[in-house]
Amino acid sequence: MAFLQSLSKRLVLRIAACVLALSVISTVVLMARPNLRKRKIAISRPAVNYPPFHNPEHLHHPNPHFKAAYVTMTKGDAGSLANLRLTIRQLEDSVNHQRHYPYIIFSNEPLSTEFKTLARSLSSGDMAFYDKLDSTYYGYSPSTNLTKAAEARERMNGSVLFGESEDYRFASRFMAGTIFRHPALQELDYYWRFETGTEYMCPLAFDPFQYMYDHGKKLSFSIALYEYGDTIPTLFETIMGFAARHPDWVQSTASKNSIWPFVLDDKKTFNMCHFWSNFQIADLSFFRSEAYQAYFDYLDNSNGFFYERWGDPIVLSMAAVLFLEKEQVHFWDDIGYRVAGYFTHCPADYKQCSCRPHENFDNDGYSCLSKFQ
Repeated sequence: MAFLQSLSKRLVLRIAACVLALSVISTVVLMARPNLRKRKIAISRPAVNYPPFHNPEHLHHPNPHFKAAYVTMTKGDAGSLANLRLTIRQLEDSVNHQRHYPYIIFSNEPLSTEFKTLARSLSSGDMAFYDKLDSTYYGYSPSTNLTKAAEARERMNGSVLFGESEDYRFASRFMAGTIFRHPALQELDYYWRFETGTEYMCPLAFDPFQYMYDHGKKLSFSIALYEYGDTIPTLFETIMGFAARHPDWVQSTASKNSIWPFVLDDKKTFNMCHFWSNFQIADLSFFRSEAYQAYFDYLDNSNGFFYERWGDPIVLSMAAVLFLEKEQVHFWDDIGYRVAGYFTHCPADYKQCSCRPHENFDNDGYSCLSKFQ
């Protein structure tokens, strides 16, 4: 019996000693863990010295009939780089690997050499960057009352999508007008505007730029939808004011070739339909025309970009309604496209695409495509 009691005490002491030892080891490991984590990161991602990046002196344009490029606006953070690379990869895989059109990348932020090198590495064509856009292109209109603009952002904060954002308004003004005055676009005949992070889901056996050229198209789209009314309370009224001053430029609502039925219900009620411009192929002579430039200046001086929250898609769309005939605007039924992981256009012939027709936003009640067709 004494022997069993002695054995039991020894077992208890050994267990206690083991627990104490484990406790000490755990404490040491926990104290060392931050250093181990730092050491692991340093080892897993060694510094890379990228060579200096310089824009090409002249962009190479592969098509002998016209000059065209892919164009986008981006930020300079790692997430934006990942989204940019995603979309460039898909553009290359679907269409550009056989054609080699160049890319023009804008940013209001400085882009690192790493950013430029990693983006450029995916392109089969030239790539030029125009970062650190100054206030001439990315900022307020000279006529903007900054106090009134700040009051508008405060009023819309929480009640309107991007209502509090100054940067969103700068980007909308840039993509609706000042971009077409930037020297980088002056030699181009066409641009393919894309948004970083968007998806192109089908291989294309044809050249969309060539299609625009061969068929005299001025503007094109793949998704049409309604705008949020709270963002544009005075836009239509302002546009009608411009139209009254320039009736010789404006398409008649009575014309069978006009696009007015797309935006007017019962020939009189503005329904806020517009073409989404996060994917848009366009003839840049349209945006550089006297009519469009006067139109943009008129809207810019009204300051609806800042006193309200006008987005560039509806500004561009209403210009098409004013100045173009329906046959000059093209709907890309055969290009598979997705934005924001949800809004999708999938071609009827989808066998080689990573989408299915049942995903089509065209059939959604919020789509305006039927009004265009």
